[in-house]
Amino acid sequence: MAGLFALEDHLVFYRSYHFNKTNVTIHLICIPIILLSAITFLMPVTFPRIFDSPQFNLGNFVAWSYGLYYIALDWKVGLPSATILVTYAHFIRNYYSSLSANTSPTSDFFIKCAIGIHVVAWFAQFYGHGIHEKRAPALLDNLLQALVLAPFFVAFEIAFVLGYKLDLKKSMDNRAGKIVRDFKAKGKR
Repeated sequence: MAGLFALEDHLVFYRSYHFNKTNVTIHLICIPIILLSAITFLMPVTFPRIFDSPQFNLGNFVAWSYGLYYIALDWKVGLPSATILVTYAHFIRNYYSSLSANTSPTSDFFIKCAIGIHVVAWFAQFYGHGIHEKRAPALLDNLLQALVLAPFFVAFEIAFVLGYKLDLKKSMDNRAGKIVRDFKAKGKR
């Protein structure tokens, strides 16, 4: 496993499981959906014995933890990522507050929709790996690294398209390409 702040090593690990363009496209769509839907359905989970405010909840904790870690890895990509996550969490928290103020059953429906969307996005990713990548997902080899770094990988894919750190992209693709080549060669033996 790469060191906690070894950004290129993390990106190489993740890229080596995502080389097929169709699978990468599926992930670029589904990973943000998975993270944002998780923040959504974790928002009502509070810490009543620790904090008295509904602002201290598992959804906010996830958004802030991911955001701060991404800033520590690379502030130029991490800051916009963190801003999106924290802003989204704030918006969802306010939405839940407005629902609970009206004592509406819409909150339960909203949570169920978020969970449903979350599950569908996971299935889409497994489809991408099974049909297009023809390789098991990264989370089977390193669950924590795959779950935490997947959204940042998406952020970097967007940054690469915008021309940011193309030398990192080239290095990452070259290193991951060798890993994929070795993986395929091992499978043919």
